[in-house]
Amino acid sequence: MQRLIEPPEALASELWLLSHPDLRRTARVRAFMDFLSEAIDAERALIEGRGIV
Repeated sequence: MQRLIEPPEALASELWLLSHPDLRRTARVRAFMDFLSEAIDAERALIEGRGIV
């Protein structure tokens, strides 16, 4: 497959990762949030529609 046009700007949005304030600093939740953040960063181009299709 080959991309013929760029994704419309109207589809651009932000991704927010939220947690309960009481749990935000617990080791388990912090480890998961760090893992997820790194995984999303590693696939950023693909998620944004700029990667291999």
